[in-house]
Amino acid sequence: MSQQNFQAKDLTGVLFFNAYKDKDTQPNFKGKITIEGKEYALSAWERKDKNGNNYYSLQATSPDEQQANAQSNIDRLKSAVFAGNSTSAAPAAKPAQPKPMPAPDFDDDDDLPF
Repeated sequence: MSQQNFQAKDLTGVLFFNAYKDKDTQPNFKGKITIEGKEYALSAWERKDKNGNNYYSLQATSPDEQQANAQSNIDRLKSAVFAGNSTSAAPAAKPAQPKPMPAPDFDDDDDLPF
């Protein structure tokens, strides 16, 4: 079955392992869920309670929130790149300026053949 013809059933979804997780704040699993015909992004974090039992903390994000978050990220990156105003942890380094070449050291007429 092709993905173009796939229609998600209401109140169902999928989660996939997040192989790109770099920080503990990022979800362990990401996916999608359909609720009342509207598709939400779904994130899940694997946690342990005080007794050491595993559980999953879930967050669903609406398409409107996803769009607003994406636009916010684009605006933040544009301002960091084009305005030279880095909002990341370390500011961008200035490009190295080339050093001037030293003047050649030679005698005026001693080595000239004419």
